Amino acid sequence: MSIIKGILEEELKRLEELSFFYKEKISKAPRGSISVKERGGKRYIYLARREDKKVIFDYVGKDVPEVRDALNERMRQRKEYQAKLRQVKENLKEIKRSLRGKRK
Repeated sequence: MSIIKGILEEELKRLEELSFFYKEKISKAPRGSISVKERGGKRYIYLARREDKKVIFDYVGKDVPEVRDALNERMRQRKEYQAKLRQVKENLKEIKRSLRGKRK
C-alpha cells in the first residue's frame, strides 16, 4: 500500500500546484462581459462586472476590432481556466479522500 500512497501523495502535490497555477491565471484575466456603448457618435468598449448588487463598467478603449478580439480571447481563456480549476478541485477531493482511506 505504501507504493500507492506515495503515488497518491505525488499526485496531490501536482494537483495543488496546478490549482495555484490556474488561480493565478484566473486572477490576471479580465472578469465580466464586454459591453459596447455609443457616446457622441463613437463606440467604446467597457467591461461589465457585478460587485455585490451593483454592475460596474470599466472603460477599456475605443471599439477597435483588434482590441475587442484580444479581450474576447482573454475572457475565453479565463472560462477555460475556471473549468480546468473545477476539475482539479474535484480530483483533489478524490485524492484526499483516498489518502484518508474513506470510500464513496
